[in-house]
Amino acid sequence: MQFTVEASTSDPRTREGYARDNLADFDYCPDRSSASAKTRHFHRRGLWVEVYHTDTGELIAGPIDPDQPCPAYIV
Repeated sequence: MQFTVEASTSDPRTREGYARDNLADFDYCPDRSSASAKTRHFHRRGLWVEVYHTDTGELIAGPIDPDQPCPAYIV
């Protein structure tokens, strides 16, 4: 299973429609461990993070608030 980890500068839940202007960075991860590591990396940078299943686009985790502790288990 592959994952897409997206990092945003603002809360993704406040987007209107499919606005992507707050997308700061993203990465494709081939497995759970790399997706979790990339999520922690983006979270430490102070970004909102969401993890999607690459093939289906299904939201797997998030949005993860940079002002809150990063979850111990992500995907």
